[in-house]
Amino acid sequence: MNKYANIDFERCSPYVCDGRDGLCAAVRACTHKLLEQEEPGDPPMLLSIRMCVGCGSCVAACPLGAIEIKNG
Repeated sequence: MNKYANIDFERCSPYVCDGRDGLCAAVRACTHKLLEQEEPGDPPMLLSIRMCVGCGSCVAACPLGAIEIKNG
């Protein structure tokens, strides 16, 4: 089974996390560069479930608890 990051878009709010720039802390924390934020304030998107190793860096970085690791 492959582990991957799952984003709860109801909880995700980059401007709450970073009121100044709307930058997602989880995107910056992803060492594999698999989370992407197209524009400030946009929620992050996981680029590839298959490439995500489920390391949890993004989970630890998200102050709103909007990301969890799932088994797929």
